Amino acid sequence: MFPLYPKVIISLFNLQIHSITEVTVFKWYNVDIICRNVEWSYLLMKKNFVFSNEQYNSYLYLTSGGYEATTPSHQYGPLGRSGYMLHYISNGKGTFISNNITYHMKKGDFMYIEPQKTVTMIADRNDPWSFYWIRFTGDLIKQYMSRINISYRNPVFSIKDTPIVPQKIVEIVNYSQDPHRSDFIYNAKLLEILDSLHNILPKVSSNQSSSPDVIYTKALYYIRNNYESTISINDVVNYLTVDRTYLYKLFKQNMNIGPKEYLTKYRLKKASELLKVSNESITFIAQSCGFPSYQRFARVFHKYIGYSPSEYQKKFL
Repeated sequence: MFPLYPKVIISLFNLQIHSITEVTVFKWYNVDIICRNVEWSYLLMKKNFVFSNEQYNSYLYLTSGGYEATTPSHQYGPLGRSGYMLHYISNGKGTFISNNITYHMKKGDFMYIEPQKTVTMIADRNDPWSFYWIRFTGDLIKQYMSRINISYRNPVFSIKDTPIVPQKIVEIVNYSQDPHRSDFIYNAKLLEILDSLHNILPKVSSNQSSSPDVIYTKALYYIRNNYESTISINDVVNYLTVDRTYLYKLFKQNMNIGPKEYLTKYRLKKASELLKVSNESITFIAQSCGFPSYQRFARVFHKYIGYSPSEYQKKFL
């Protein structure tokens, strides 16, 4: 129908193409739009959009969702929500606060909101985030979420962990505009999301959770998943509900360093990677890796790396 200018045609419908190959027929309100020789993976929104699902189900209910491109420094909260929520950051940056811990979020990250838990979301002043979101509730949802290892204490993860989840969230938001939409499709896509999360973030059963290997592995995962925020080892032991001395022994046995030193070295490793490729300010990089201030970051960086952050950055940029 429109073989030569698919991007122009799609833009008329408030959508843009990302990564599609060969010939694709996109159906919009019973109008077939044929896209040839373009690459995409799914269609992304260009303007703010919210949908509400009126087909209520007390067991498994995808209540609503949408897309929002925020303005600089836009803030939501501190507030709580009545349902479970997932936000997928498709562009930009921002700050997410859950359980009084601050997370510096970027494109490709996810934020999880647990019912009745207070959170704050603040868009970056210079590069405000855009995100897709879904909200879901129900008795079955509560059971499923109890088997997935995300919570208000461990609320962030990355697209690198599960590429299926952002695809399905975007599909849900786009599908909501289909005049023949069905809650069967909503629930099928939601279950795919939960299944993917369960595969990468399974909650260890109680009879296994006290195993030293399991505790050590969970500590590593918690640190690697939350190093960007201002967590301390106290947050790790509180999350694991173990004694700090016991955790120290586990790390010494496995790495010959304590958990505090491991956290510091892991943050420095990530900061070094950013300094090699990013033009962001050193203060921004420091905060993105969980250091509370430039001064603290510079002191620790020089101690372990042997250079100041600016000297190190100049070697690569």
